[in-house]
Amino acid sequence: MGLYNVIRNLLFLIEPEKVHYLTVDMIKICLKIPGVSNIIRSDVKGEDRLAKTVVGLRFPNPVGLAAGFDKNALFYEEMGGLGFGFVEVGTVTPLAQDGNPKPRLFRLPKDKALINRMGFNNYGVDAMVEQLKK
Repeated sequence: MGLYNVIRNLLFLIEPEKVHYLTVDMIKICLKIPGVSNIIRSDVKGEDRLAKTVVGLRFPNPVGLAAGFDKNALFYEEMGGLGFGFVEVGTVTPLAQDGNPKPRLFRLPKDKALINRMGFNNYGVDAMVEQLKK
């Protein structure tokens, strides 16, 4: 059993929503280790053949992180450091809201799928604006 399978099996013992936040926290910690961010960026850097210009905006590559992953703009810089060509934040609503009741994220291992019924859980637009100002 490879390392991937060991980690996957351990993570599957934890609720999917908690794994999401655990994974993001681990990425943030790893990127704070001196040199790790530079290594990752050097691996994804220099692929100019993948660069795209759309409506006057240049993207280093066409692979982006969609809105919904970072609903509160708490870790968009870390995600950008992983080599995404762009990172969207949100989905944000005018006022904070809890989203759907838990559990709301479900694994379908047999189908290698995930069902996301999170809803629009977020801290609200004012909190996001303040976070982005930082």
